[in-house]
Amino acid sequence: MTQILRTVAVTLITTVSMVVSAYAQQNLFNIPSGDITPKNKVFYQHQLNFYPKQIESKGHFVYGLGKGWDAGVNVVGKAAYFRPNWRLNHNDERQFGAVSPIVVGTLQKQFLVSPRMAVNIGTQSGLNLTNRVERREFAHFTYGLMNYQFGPGRKILAGPYVTNSAFAGRGNNAGVMIGYEWKLTDRWYLMGDWISGRNEQSVGVAGVMYWATKHVQFCAGALLPNPHTPKQNGVVFEINILGWDAKH
Repeated sequence: MTQILRTVAVTLITTVSMVVSAYAQQNLFNIPSGDITPKNKVFYQHQLNFYPKQIESKGHFVYGLGKGWDAGVNVVGKAAYFRPNWRLNHNDERQFGAVSPIVVGTLQKQFLVSPRMAVNIGTQSGLNLTNRVERREFAHFTYGLMNYQFGPGRKILAGPYVTNSAFAGRGNNAGVMIGYEWKLTDRWYLMGDWISGRNEQSVGVAGVMYWATKHVQFCAGALLPNPHTPKQNGVVFEINILGWDAKH
């Protein structure tokens, strides 16, 4: 009986560890991944979105705090238009859409429900970059996310979000988001996500992830905005750099 209890305990601990940190990254493409950066470890993600008339850049830095917490800094909304003429994107008036660029602090907490299921609550909140104090706007994207793990490298995510027009532009300020990550081989994964609504964040991405090393992942996908939203179809490329030896 003692040996059986030990076996069960080891199995549970291993499974929980797998859910928390084995495949950690900050986002899939556009929604949080449901992973938490391990304590005292760092994670960096850089994403480039290519559209017919512009390039958009996003950077995410995360530090693991321990006990299911992580925190970081994101810089989003950096973009350059190349048609009809080259120009940098800068908007500090809500009437023209989401303000940009924005620097936000991130905070996320994970609650383990079972060895296969976890619930994350988090926010990205901050201000836009502008030299006019009266045009600095508070922007946020706040969410709850259920993460269910079918097995190593195979999970689905779903949950609600609340945002504001400074972050997401015109349209709805609440909705749902879903995502998935599905292991095909030791290095290749299917990956995708979708954000509901009619705002500037309301897009879906279907793509793949490739583990180049224990510390580096490359991701790419097709970016498909929801109907009646301002963005066009595009492609997304992403690199994830992990500050620890991750299993995959």
